[in-house]
Amino acid sequence: MALSDTQVDTSELETLYKIGQEKGVDKSEIDQIILNPDKVKFSFPDTLDEKIIYLYDFAKIILADGIVHENERATLELFCSRFGFEDANIAAITDFLIASAKSNLVADDLLQIITENLN
Repeated sequence: MALSDTQVDTSELETLYKIGQEKGVDKSEIDQIILNPDKVKFSFPDTLDEKIIYLYDFAKIILADGIVHENERATLELFCSRFGFEDANIAAITDFLIASAKSNLVADDLLQIITENLN
């Protein structure tokens, strides 16, 4: 995601490291992923909550430099599609995730809003 606009912004890397640390991923592991992305095996999340959190993390990385580049948005939309969301909903999901990241919404609050709107 950080590379989707063809340049890595320092703030995007800092956000990536922060998210990694929160999830128990060591900085050196993230460095290896960045240096060798072709050797990374990506596993798709299973639950709706996991999918939302992954996508929300991507949205936070996108916004780390304060600019949503077209390629970054397209990458987020691609992940929405690969995570099984309906094509008709992907633009709205992307907008919602980016707006939530701009507001620094806590992930648990994001999940609660989504859960309330699904019921």
